[in-house]
Amino acid sequence: MKINIISKGISALLLTGCLASCSSDYLELAPKSEISNNDVTTTVTAIRLATFGVFKCQYMQYGTFYGFRWFNGEPWLSAVYGDAIGGDYVNYFWQKSSPTVVDWQVMNAPTYTADFIPWSYCYGLISQCNTILSSLEQDAEPTGEMAFRIAQAYTMRAHAYSRLLQIYGPRWSDSKDGAELVAPMRTSKPNPDDILKESNSMNDILKLIYEDLDNALALFDKSGMDREYYWEADKSVACGVYARAALLKDDWATAQKMAHDARQGYNIMSANDYVTSGFAENTSETMWSVSEDYSGIYYASYGATYACNGAYPTLWGSIGAGAIDYDLYKKMDAANDVRASLFFTPDKVPDDVKPLFFTNGYCAAASMNINVLMRAADQSIVGTPLQQELQKFCEQKYKDCGQKHGWAFPYAVGGEGTQIADPSQGATLVPFGAQFKFWGIDGYSSCAYNMMRASEMLLIEAEAACHNSQESVAKSCLDELNAKRITGWSGSSNSGDALLEEVKTARRVELWGEGFSFFDFKRWNQPIVRKAWVNGDANSGNWPSVMVGEGTFPLTKNNGWRFTIPQNEYQYNPAVKGNNQTPDPNPQD
Repeated sequence: MKINIISKGISALLLTGCLASCSSDYLELAPKSEISNNDVTTTVTAIRLATFGVFKCQYMQYGTFYGFRWFNGEPWLSAVYGDAIGGDYVNYFWQKSSPTVVDWQVMNAPTYTADFIPWSYCYGLISQCNTILSSLEQDAEPTGEMAFRIAQAYTMRAHAYSRLLQIYGPRWSDSKDGAELVAPMRTSKPNPDDILKESNSMNDILKLIYEDLDNALALFDKSGMDREYYWEADKSVACGVYARAALLKDDWATAQKMAHDARQGYNIMSANDYVTSGFAENTSETMWSVSEDYSGIYYASYGATYACNGAYPTLWGSIGAGAIDYDLYKKMDAANDVRASLFFTPDKVPDDVKPLFFTNGYCAAASMNINVLMRAADQSIVGTPLQQELQKFCEQKYKDCGQKHGWAFPYAVGGEGTQIADPSQGATLVPFGAQFKFWGIDGYSSCAYNMMRASEMLLIEAEAACHNSQESVAKSCLDELNAKRITGWSGSSNSGDALLEEVKTARRVELWGEGFSFFDFKRWNQPIVRKAWVNGDANSGNWPSVMVGEGTFPLTKNNGWRFTIPQNEYQYNPAVKGNNQTPDPNPQD
């Protein structure tokens, strides 16, 4: 086996983080620190450290952009670009703190932080992977752990380019059969003398993704190894990344096969696990998660901001922890679907309380807060009937999750015990449709956020099977999932387009809040509709009546829902061509 020794600088580069603050630093053109000779004694040790550095960049505190709503890597990308700008997750935190993100103004703003972060993050991962792969001789024949680590680098480069396509690329139907330009394709070790790169087409990038994943799968097999940690990539993750990439080009045959292969060896979690895991711990279907060190990044953790018992929703009280779009909720069989039990909606309260969800004074029009207290005749503070029902629901959900050690009471405020109180009194906002799906562990509300799980692969397989005229396969996948989610499930009676829509809805419900909404609607070529709340109208939605942005996002908006190439790229790489956006350099913050 002929492999060059990987230098100290390579490992140092990969362990010092993958995101920089300005100019072209994100290309990671030079190592910034060194580690001792004792830390890197062999080629295998060096490449192990290097690949671990890549994975750690997926979930860490990023000092440069931590101030921008606590950027932390993959969970942040999923929460912002998959959910906050989508149509299924009502997120008052982002509506209040960054309305230009929620209403899509930032898509046209090349100087805005939210446009730059994913570009910088993805190219940081790519740069690190290129450093690893460029350190190997062309005729190398790696085996054992060396093969395993190289396979991981190929997988992560493919993952990063897939992310770039999701955010900056067109939907396949708008791509001119893949000829549309997207972004520069960098495949070699960073070189400050070779920074000029023209944009490559969607086809070019997808071709590289497929080649990388083919290489990864072969090397994973050749290595004879398995991973030690869930935050590492392995063969199942490579198959999953392959399936996701295939969706971006409507390559249904590849998507179906890879999704099927990816989920082998994983079991769909039970209904009880779906309710009690809080998505804070790894489960039987966890394929890839950010961490098993639950206190690893403290207040930068996903749960600190988005868990129903999260540190920020409770300590700050005025941001909530997200809610499900009410129209999506109503697509569920709420009486029998265990997933419906994780949202506080009108069907959870007595008939005489239901109208209060749609009544000013009980539900706040601007924030959808239903956790409202009032003064009684004796001037004492009392909960409204709706707030009292919410309190009961919180207590029941806390019991359902087992009141596990280190799990705080949902939407509670420090010093209030298990009581939740009105934000006007300095306590917690709880929105109409509040979620109890995501929980946090310990005082920082840390969690093992799932980046990939078997249910996603099952649903990709089902969707692809519909397009491949294999309805029996699609129905079998639905049966496998719904038998563990819906009491009395007896199978689907749909076919054709109706079956495909059933699969899409199942995907939206099952994966709610896990970072797929915007990306799915984009590739499905379907507009996003946010239905506003209307006082006294029980048929209205649960988006704030003072809507952030328009209620309907047409397919043509922002050049087919594409973020523009950030100024940091074309300022230092004048060879790059834009992705056909008309930039707005001065959006209103």
